[in-house]
Amino acid sequence: MSVLQPAAPAASTSSTVVVDLIGDLDATLGSTFAAALAHLTERGTTDVFVTTRHVAVSSHDGLAALGAACADARERGCAIALESGNRRMRAALRGARIVCDAERAVAPPASGRHLMIARHAPTKRLAQTA
Repeated sequence: MSVLQPAAPAASTSSTVVVDLIGDLDATLGSTFAAALAHLTERGTTDVFVTTRHVAVSSHDGLAALGAACADARERGCAIALESGNRRMRAALRGARIVCDAERAVAPPASGRHLMIARHAPTKRLAQTA
């Protein structure tokens, strides 16, 4: 079974984009997400549905970047909805006080634009002693 699936055609007229964060939510993934979100809002996207259900590990830097990017997009008039499939990530988002515009945000579309941003930090190898 392949993890990669064919993307839906870009001809969707919906202004909603689903952003799926995958892997390690650290400063690098957070800054990549912030840049992608800024690009989307500049191009006229008004609703973004962010899912963190595939985030394995989150750091304070990553949560801070995620929160700042969401706040910046909201100031530009974009509605942000965050969805998490695990209790640990929901607690981390709540603890970081990441606020979402749930009233304007829409449910993820069945088809349309979908952006996946993945980051898997390299593991640190133990130093070998001679």
